Amino acid sequence: MNELVVNEQRCPQNHPCPAVRVCPVGALKQDGFDAPTVDNDACIKCGKCVSFCPMRALQLL
Repeated sequence: MNELVVNEQRCPQNHPCPAVRVCPVGALKQDGFDAPTVDNDACIKCGKCVSFCPMRALQLL
């Protein structure tokens, strides 16, 4: 089964994550400007956040 992962080395962690807003089920959360965290139980693996992340820090593996 696929899992959404955050590559923290690619995530600049200095701004609100734009991909959080495009998740249709709220599976991405961000605390301050930290790298987003993923609730893989809620994630539907639609790939919207992966396509939307300008830094390619989100991956479905």
